[in-house]
Amino acid sequence: MATRIQDVFTVGKLMALGLIIVVGLVQIFNGNCEALIPQVAFSMDSTPSVGQVALAFLQASFAFSGWNFLNYVTEEVVEPRR
Repeated sequence: MATRIQDVFTVGKLMALGLIIVVGLVQIFNGNCEALIPQVAFSMDSTPSVGQVALAFLQASFAFSGWNFLNYVTEEVVEPRR
């Protein structure tokens, strides 16, 4: 039973990734690729908001497997003498 549940969730994740890829490619082929130009993507015209900074930290923690180590770090913060 656990294997089947894991298989269902794996298929769901792969379908979601496939959907993201397909929608992105459709947008690119429709000519909506202004955000891919380096001058636009990395422009520093405005100061980032707190929400944007938090979102950047969240994305970076997933990208670099930091999410897995977050539990260990928070445990040390709760009991620093340990």
